[in-house]
Amino acid sequence: MSRPPLWYLKNVELFKGLSDEDMMELLQGLLHSHHENKQFLYTPEDSVENVFILKEGEVTLYKAVDGKKIILDVLKPGAVFGNIGFNPDTGENHFAEVTQKAYICTLPHDFFLQIIQKRPDIALQALKVLSKRVSQYEMQIRTLSALQARDRILATIHLLNEKEDSSILPPILRTNTKITHERLGNMTGLTRETVTKQLAELEKEELLYSEKKHIRLTEAGLKAVMDVV
Repeated sequence: MSRPPLWYLKNVELFKGLSDEDMMELLQGLLHSHHENKQFLYTPEDSVENVFILKEGEVTLYKAVDGKKIILDVLKPGAVFGNIGFNPDTGENHFAEVTQKAYICTLPHDFFLQIIQKRPDIALQALKVLSKRVSQYEMQIRTLSALQARDRILATIHLLNEKEDSSILPPILRTNTKITHERLGNMTGLTRETVTKQLAELEKEELLYSEKKHIRLTEAGLKAVMDVV
């Protein structure tokens, strides 16, 4: 199986700033695998010992709360997840499920620690990634607990749009995320019926538009989000 090209790793947030020599060493330690849709990479019961880098496809992180799926994150190419802390054997309190056929690079945690020892700036990058992720999850919790249904949906679509736009793949290689009513319901804690009704009203107000299940905010919709989050 072919390795990811050097330009790809150079655009992964965690490894920005590494020299070509360091990148080549990193490539030697990466394992590569394809994963089919609906395959789990880990669950809350698993001990997560590796760092994962998403090269192609999509992975969704979610929790199961009282029988309901609560989506934490929708990962796009370039995302780093799994055990990016400094403990070599920790669990994650969520599921990581492939939601679009994925090509994943796996970095064993002991090799990751070797890189950190050689390049302490990678540890700083890891802390930044973790901090950013915690902030995002806190915002989602605030969104779920404080906002009205209409604003929850707008804020969630904004998050998904940002994920799409932050993919490190060239635009021609990107695959648009299909934002289904069920997925929005799982991310906002709303019923599918409520989501359907709210989307129709928001589109009528010209705050969003949809093309083949790909939903994006208009400028007015983006302004509405900025006013409430």
